Amino acid sequence: MQYCPKCQMQIRGPKARCPLCQGELADPMIIKGSGADSGDGRSAEQSAAAADDPFAQISRAPVSYMLMFQILTFICVSIIILMGAAQVISGFTIGWIYVAILGILAGWADIVLAVYYRSNILKMLTTQAYILMAVSILIDYMTTRNGWSVSWFIPIMFILIVVITFAVALGQRMRLNESILYPAFDVLMSLLQIIPIVTGVNHQIAPAVICIALMLILVSSLVIFRGRMLRTAITKYLHI
Repeated sequence: MQYCPKCQMQIRGPKARCPLCQGELADPMIIKGSGADSGDGRSAEQSAAAADDPFAQISRAPVSYMLMFQILTFICVSIIILMGAAQVISGFTIGWIYVAILGILAGWADIVLAVYYRSNILKMLTTQAYILMAVSILIDYMTTRNGWSVSWFIPIMFILIVVITFAVALGQRMRLNESILYPAFDVLMSLLQIIPIVTGVNHQIAPAVICIALMLILVSSLVIFRGRMLRTAITKYLHI
């Protein structure tokens, strides 16, 4: 019977390498030490038990992501319930509570998405940017209703998210075909600013018009100079 020093387990049968880590196997008699503790700080009894165990022992994280999600959700739900109770007691006269509840829900969704997309920073940032845009529209509607969100905040956010996308892609040394769909998607979404302009909701159309013009210039450059790469990315990631 052979022994894998890396996995700290015995391997039965004639094996050239460890079936788990593909590391070199050794004679278990050579690995045995003379002290009470093994090299990794475990006692002799623990080392012997690990050697007899045919499976590698994987340490469990002290706090799982699911537990963190449950704690976060419980806190948010508790705060919303307390705010609702305060609103009922006050006779529904506290106007800011609805905005606060909306902010809590948006923060909860933002944290959840940040954890869910932690391995894809571009998707995480893009999703968070659109959450902020949606929240700004709702807050604008629930408060002054003067259209500041569609007049100023959303055009600025579209420009920022495109700049941040290229900066992150450059910092992460991503290939262009891996990030080209994000600015292309932002361009398409920016065209929705035409709706507030046509309907008269946007009273200061200059920022939105400038944003749309810059976005169209961007997509024109992508199509003209990187059209083949854009088509390849669409076929690969969107299956179109």
